[in-house]
Amino acid sequence: MIVAWLMLFVGGMLIGGSWSFFRARKPWWSSLGLLLLGLACFGISIWRLQTG
Repeated sequence: MIVAWLMLFVGGMLIGGSWSFFRARKPWWSSLGLLLLGLACFGISIWRLQTG
């Protein structure tokens, strides 16, 4: 259960980092990569929280 909450935190941080990269005009592939990684962590954490 603690892993799910940790993944939720990490996913939120990565999504925020992706937004920061986008606003700082970093290369599009780095923003997209961070966004996808953050969404994957977020999705895994929601799945883990629902399954218990």
